[in-house]
Amino acid sequence: MNNHNKEKIKELIETQYLDFDEPFKTSSGQVLEKIKVAYETYGKLNAKKDNAILVIHALTGDAHAAGYHNKDDIRPGWWDPMIGPEKALDTNKYFVICTNNLGGCSGTTGPSSVNPSSGKSYHMNFPVVTVEDTVELQMKTLQALGITGLKTVIGGSLAGMQTLEWGIRYSEFCESIIPVAAAACLNPMGIAWNKIGRHAIMTDQNWSEGNYSKPENPSKGLMTARMIAHITYLSNRIMWEKFGRKTKENENLLEDVNARYEVERYLDYQGEKFSNRFDANSYIYLTRMMDLYDIKSNSNSLKDALKTLNTNCCLISFISDWLFPTECSTEIAESLQEIQKKVELHTVESTYGHDAFLVQYDKLTQIVQNFLDRVEKKDEIGIHGFEIPSKTRRFVLTFPSTQVSLPVLWELGKKFELEVNIIRGEVNTNSGWQVCEFKGDDEVVQSVVKYLRDRGIWVDEGGYGKIDHDRAEVV
Repeated sequence: MNNHNKEKIKELIETQYLDFDEPFKTSSGQVLEKIKVAYETYGKLNAKKDNAILVIHALTGDAHAAGYHNKDDIRPGWWDPMIGPEKALDTNKYFVICTNNLGGCSGTTGPSSVNPSSGKSYHMNFPVVTVEDTVELQMKTLQALGITGLKTVIGGSLAGMQTLEWGIRYSEFCESIIPVAAAACLNPMGIAWNKIGRHAIMTDQNWSEGNYSKPENPSKGLMTARMIAHITYLSNRIMWEKFGRKTKENENLLEDVNARYEVERYLDYQGEKFSNRFDANSYIYLTRMMDLYDIKSNSNSLKDALKTLNTNCCLISFISDWLFPTECSTEIAESLQEIQKKVELHTVESTYGHDAFLVQYDKLTQIVQNFLDRVEKKDEIGIHGFEIPSKTRRFVLTFPSTQVSLPVLWELGKKFELEVNIIRGEVNTNSGWQVCEFKGDDEVVQSVVKYLRDRGIWVDEGGYGKIDHDRAEVV
């Protein structure tokens, strides 16, 4: 196919806008007099207006989730491999919508927007906004568009938190939720990394207490914040695979203290690119939004907080994610099971770290398509719902707190005609995972899968699939 034909088949998408003129009260008690929301849509809304899927973007993403804005764009939207005809979010069946988050800088009202009361940008006078505020604004947007129901809500990282909040607040409006690489709250280490990023911005001499102008913005501080964040998005293993200790041929570390390893060049590139497209104050507000979220903040326990989640829930995590580790999703899944909610947990074998949800599309597509198909057909949702292909020999086992301290794998060799080879794993007192290879015939292996699931151990097909490294750089 020549380049001319490639340009012809590019799907051009236009960002749209909604204006809300009525006051919007935030969780802090402060009021935004007017709000503008940027959003994009893919596919067609049916006559009942109930075939919609809400896709939520991560921390520094935007509403441009798929397609191209113009024919000269080099890359499509940030989740393009997941959205479109016959993809995981199939636009032949679904109407997909993605909105820019409140507090952002890509069309929805945020710190750089004009305050109608003063005629000047809000800057740091913008109210503190929360995950709950953003979910409320998303709901207002859907209602304004006449959407009567959602097939699912899906998003990763900060968006995974918002997805969980959708299940807690609006279970009657959405048939399912798919929180990816998410948590009930950010752990102290995550809060600490966010603090360092904000500190880098606020100590930039151009920040000026947040009252900077575009020509003199705190780009150096924002670059540093982005470099710090990128380290948390990857893993030690993928950094060895991508960069190792390589340098460019003309780099001599003994002659020039500023000579760079490849990983340093990568961080410089990511920091500079990000500082050219994102607003520093928005970064401050959005990282604080992530810090603040805690499902349990108004409840006695996680189980108590999840009681109102009455929709189908599919949690997806990645074993190499140390920012939102698998134990975060396991904790939620176990709590939902204990209060008899429809939930399943999928743990994906990965080396990529937190950014895996942006690059490992084969596994995500397999899980999401299968889950949505079962939701549509009213089939089983739960620990036994996802069938393992008969020829599978590599598995990811996820152990809840009731099983993690027991000699489960040792017992398998005693109960079944089976050889168990443990590849890698990580366990603590609350949960854990193991990547294993089973050697045995199909009937035995399938019996083992059923036995493990009957014990409450989540079993997923192992293996990596292809990884699209470039996709992580889009957002």
